[in-house]
Amino acid sequence: MGHANAALMQKTATSYSDRYCIVGAGASGLAVAKNFVARGIAFDCLEREQDIGGLWNFHSPSGIVYETTHLVSSISSTGFDDLPMLDEDYPEYPSHERVLGYFRDVVEKFGIAPHIEFGKSVTRIAPRDGMWEVAVAGESAPRLYRGVVIASGHHDVPRMPDYPGTFSGEIMHARTYKSPKQLRDRRVLVVGCGNSAADIVSDAVHGGSEVFLSLRRGYWFVPKFILGFPTGDVISYAEMVPMPRIMRRWLFQGTLWLVQGPPSRYRMPDPDYSIDQAHPTMTDQIPRFVAHGQLALKPEIARYEGERVVFKDGTSAAVDTVVFATGYQPLIRFLDESIAYDAAGRPRFELNAFHPEHKGLFAAGLAQANGSMWRLADYQGQLIADLIVAENRAPERAQALREAIAARHAANVRRSFVASDRHRLEVNYYDYRRLLKRLMRRFSDVRRMNLSPAPRAAPTVSEAAE
Repeated sequence: MGHANAALMQKTATSYSDRYCIVGAGASGLAVAKNFVARGIAFDCLEREQDIGGLWNFHSPSGIVYETTHLVSSISSTGFDDLPMLDEDYPEYPSHERVLGYFRDVVEKFGIAPHIEFGKSVTRIAPRDGMWEVAVAGESAPRLYRGVVIASGHHDVPRMPDYPGTFSGEIMHARTYKSPKQLRDRRVLVVGCGNSAADIVSDAVHGGSEVFLSLRRGYWFVPKFILGFPTGDVISYAEMVPMPRIMRRWLFQGTLWLVQGPPSRYRMPDPDYSIDQAHPTMTDQIPRFVAHGQLALKPEIARYEGERVVFKDGTSAAVDTVVFATGYQPLIRFLDESIAYDAAGRPRFELNAFHPEHKGLFAAGLAQANGSMWRLADYQGQLIADLIVAENRAPERAQALREAIAARHAANVRRSFVASDRHRLEVNYYDYRRLLKRLMRRFSDVRRMNLSPAPRAAPTVSEAAE
């Protein structure tokens, strides 16, 4: 730890050594919290905003959803297993308002509310004498916790490409996009082609804008329905049939090309990678917009010239607004980068959840998947709870679980995803889910164990190391 950071350490710390700290009350934080409640693990959930929901809360500064945001995974494959989204009034792809309402149901059903502290922005986390020091903005002394679960997500710091020249119009990131009104009757260039980019393009086209889309490569466009069934449901059924991953790839690509056709049929570039080597874009509207002449494709930006954007093929376009839907930097700003990531920028956490060196440090949601991240965070939370309970009730089983996690991590050779910043956290949803569930089944005896935490004691003040 650098001298500058060390100088920030307080001489006294408030001890919360009887409990764990969960950072964030979004989807991943709530997933871990409900498992901790169920297993009797004492904890505080620190949320920097004044409400739950994280990026799904439209009215919160942390929210990155916009007026027209809907889930890109269907309800049958998104809600938590112990509180499914299967009420008859749930649409197949709910809006962000319904999603936030679902999270409120989670908080109520599982008794999470008493554990959440709002307006608590974590500014620094560091190991200290086998414990974890958590600094909170506005608090004179750091807190000392038994362990920490980082569940604050990785959609906070926008990735903004830089190009030469000067642009006279408006430049924004999708992070600050909230309403189609921002684009109405404007000449709009959207850069990138993930799910947010597809939504923003749709809003702009339907708002009467002249729309351009800048692509560096070809993309797979996956419709939300196949033969009238939610695509996630169709894939889930196929994943139940034992077959090698390469056969699943051929099956899905073949089905997609049969019902929709390759992008080149719509005069778009075909992807130069397999469908499971990148995060798919869940839409069939982009190819249709191109085919209808409502969307003009452009290559990567070369430079700006006043109101004109010049592209690498030498063409240019007069534009009023450039929207960078280029993702986010996977930063954990309150944790030393050398603890969080390796030299290649990949998480140092085994299975994206368990730190190999710091035994009290965990992560939930520190991954990106081609499926519901909520469920994966729930399974991560269950395994984290298993380990914590086992360390208290059956240390030998805890050690066996740690060894199994390390072995699975070593054996799980990183899949070949597209070499881009966007895919540094990528996991295959189905493979990763199977891996976590196998570990849970293997240690099913631990899953029957619980803790019975004593009534919460008042925090005490202890001397910190010089």
